[in-house]
Amino acid sequence: MTYKKQGNQVNKGLDLTASGSIWQDLNIYSGVTFLDPKLKNTVSDSTSNKQVVGVPKVQANMLMEYSLPFMQALVYSANIHYTSKRAASDTNSNWAKSFTTLDLGTRYTTRLNKVPTTLRLTVNNITNEHYWASIFPSDTDGGGGSASAFPGAGREVRASVTFDF
Repeated sequence: MTYKKQGNQVNKGLDLTASGSIWQDLNIYSGVTFLDPKLKNTVSDSTSNKQVVGVPKVQANMLMEYSLPFMQALVYSANIHYTSKRAASDTNSNWAKSFTTLDLGTRYTTRLNKVPTTLRLTVNNITNEHYWASIFPSDTDGGGGSASAFPGAGREVRASVTFDF
């Protein structure tokens, strides 16, 4: 795939997914992307053939869910997300480190007054990993300006109730 303004962003890669039951009441949903994101024919020789700002070469995610055999309405989950290091400048002189986050949760499905109800409790980023969630180049042509970066969310506890009317 090629994007163009003044120069090209060329992405070559492979995306793999797998899901299914790997053991009684244990399900897995996973994916990994391998990518070679390059800037080509840019306005500056110092940015041509460099990795695209903010785009990791490897990104992976694996969600596992387990329900107790004697209580199928109660489901435990673990979600692991990995992002490899990313260029933080068009010249690739600065990099954002790789990171891995872990989310743990549980949900319980029941009926309240005959209404299907799901109660959820989740702890996102349980290890309180500090990371850059998004990195954006200052321009799309490899001109070498300053990038912008936004920090990822710290540890977060969420509780919710969903009613299916």
